[in-house]
Amino acid sequence: MTNTKYATLVEVAKGQRKDRRLNLALEAIAFDSSSGIPISWQSLAEELDAINRHITVNADDFEEAASDYNHIAERLVEKLHWPNDAIRIIPQGSSSTKTLIRMPGPGKFDIDAVCAVDISKIEAKDPIVFFEKIGEALEDWLPSAKKRCWCVEFTNRRYYIEFTPSVPLNTIPAQAVASICYRPSDRYSDTALAVVDTPTRRWKTSNPEGFSNWVSDQAKRIILVSLLLEKRAMEALASDSVAPVPEQQVPLSDTLRIAIRLLKRHRDMSVQRGYFEAELKPISVIIVTLLTQCYEGLADQNARYSHPIELLADLAQLMPGMIEIRNGDYWIENPTVAEENFAEKWNTNHTLKDVFDNWCELLIDDLQSILSSTDERSLCENIRSVFGCTAVTGSVPPSSSGLASRAPNRVHNVPARGLA
Repeated sequence: MTNTKYATLVEVAKGQRKDRRLNLALEAIAFDSSSGIPISWQSLAEELDAINRHITVNADDFEEAASDYNHIAERLVEKLHWPNDAIRIIPQGSSSTKTLIRMPGPGKFDIDAVCAVDISKIEAKDPIVFFEKIGEALEDWLPSAKKRCWCVEFTNRRYYIEFTPSVPLNTIPAQAVASICYRPSDRYSDTALAVVDTPTRRWKTSNPEGFSNWVSDQAKRIILVSLLLEKRAMEALASDSVAPVPEQQVPLSDTLRIAIRLLKRHRDMSVQRGYFEAELKPISVIIVTLLTQCYEGLADQNARYSHPIELLADLAQLMPGMIEIRNGDYWIENPTVAEENFAEKWNTNHTLKDVFDNWCELLIDDLQSILSSTDERSLCENIRSVFGCTAVTGSVPPSSSGLASRAPNRVHNVPARGLA
């Protein structure tokens, strides 16, 4: 076992784990004496794969979004009149980590992009002037300014696009380096950027490409060993000055991304079912970071799993224990940007942490309900119900109820603490 930071955090999380219902449920599943494989696990694997395909963004919507992304990127290059080799536009966020999922209701998904500009080749020394130039170049789409990006909405579309103006960190003028917020970590430092933080009117370190590379590198580490699954090769995508949005098809063998997708779906279903308000839900970057840290720690410990549900159960139980406490504050570090805390808002708005804890309890309850199924049909129906999938094709046809409404196992109330 490698004694790394995340391996150590996993050990701490294991020690803090008080609720072992999922472990007991897994141990109670009947095994086929001849193969050693649980009788219904093949069906469960098929159902997980079907749900993953069901929550993948519709191919037509995704192609349309990718087309608009490329159109805006090309127009941006054209309108700014900057040298072609001075600008690079790349996707970031869920689309770049291949963990983008469709919303269970009418909500929109987003495609985030970074506009990385080499300011050694252009005149863009002032961060606010630089930020505003990007907004002016996007004026045909009536963009709205956020703290660090420009949001482009589309009429009659199921998505929106956010562009974040940035520059390579090593091109920041020497006089501005001392005042920059945060510093890059040692990992993936070659892709570190500086983005404009409009509230402070300063540059701020960011590394979306490094973050995506971190998730991808961990996802390649195999900790699932099973005869039930067939691993498919992942094709590398060519890069250019305008990098394409990665395809969102992910096989079941890509266990880290599958876990991220399923937990994000469960969070969205929890909102739809009224457990907590949308504006209070755990943000995706926290889910992705905690799960990837946990996955890396397990891989460093040489952990091995025989079925995706075993790994999913462990990740769900260990995830809360991966949260650090530093000087009395909750801390979820950005592994590519030192000193950046993704849980920063939790320390001033405690309701956000309450909701996260509430959601983790719901997740454990729901996974237990799946594992406690008494037969194959109820198992398949339970898992579709939990993840709100009414049109999946798996091993057992859905019931006539359509699994559209699901009563909670128990009511989870979040303390109001001044927020609705």
